[in-house]
Amino acid sequence: MIVAALMLNGCKNNVAKTVSNVHTMENENVMGYDSERVTQGSWLQLFIGMNRIEGDKDKDGYTNYYYDCRVPELEGDDGVLSQELEATWYKDGYDEPARYRCMLGLYVDKDFPSEADFRQVELGIDTLLTQSFMYNEELEDLKKGLALRKGYAPHSSQDILNRAKRIFDQFTQKNSQFKVDSATFNLPEARVCIVAHKIYDQGDWASYIIEFSFDYNGSNGCPSWADYFTVNKKTGKRLTTADLVEKYGYARVCKCLRDAFVKGKQERNADLEVYNYTGQQLIDLADGCAVVNEGVMVYYRPYVVGCGAEGEFNLILDQRWP
Repeated sequence: MIVAALMLNGCKNNVAKTVSNVHTMENENVMGYDSERVTQGSWLQLFIGMNRIEGDKDKDGYTNYYYDCRVPELEGDDGVLSQELEATWYKDGYDEPARYRCMLGLYVDKDFPSEADFRQVELGIDTLLTQSFMYNEELEDLKKGLALRKGYAPHSSQDILNRAKRIFDQFTQKNSQFKVDSATFNLPEARVCIVAHKIYDQGDWASYIIEFSFDYNGSNGCPSWADYFTVNKKTGKRLTTADLVEKYGYARVCKCLRDAFVKGKQERNADLEVYNYTGQQLIDLADGCAVVNEGVMVYYRPYVVGCGAEGEFNLILDQRWP
């Protein structure tokens, strides 16, 4: 999980409330979602609408694209705040000046069971917001300035949305300096989407997914990944792979990860000999871990333990936590 370097000061307002549709501890459901989808690496299917759709061709035969880019699973959810932003951006780094429509979508839970949960989610979102427009290398100074979070001390999800708009507006201002005439070359739309949503809540522990996806000027496919984390609502402690080794034992964790990895490769019809890892390597390479219904999940972003086409690996330790 990526988090910014600075910690925020005390949270107020919404963070002490409970998300409206929390299920009881007895039924062990994952916040209204089928947790099996989480563990299969489908990222909750939240970005099902991110595919580019072909539009009309221009006079030169160039195809324009647009997005059907909402998040249907979260539309109309009273427990989620959402924000969709768009603006026309310009670039001069091509053979001829170009323009395109850039969009930013953000979906985040309104309420959090504790300050610790809010802090972890907010920091993760903010890092993605300041770094999302990764193809704009000329804006590294702006990214570094935003990462300092000067004067930003959020207390609610609405503060996160307000911050996102300010960031998007700053990028828009920087990308509006190269306006030219109507002969400007049109690029496909660019789209960034971030979703932060609770997927598990039992006892002292709550788990979240922060999913990030973008399609930038016709990038290859629709890059996406999901970060997961579990936080102790009382202490603020975040679950780590070291905690798993301490509780279950090194040998058991290695075996469980190795077995789950082999199974995942078989399900993807992927060559195990090309990307093959021991249990120890799978512990070392993990991007993070989180508690889900089936046990404890250890996850790996795309390209970490396989080629990009294999996607994200979410490996399950069939063990209960705590």
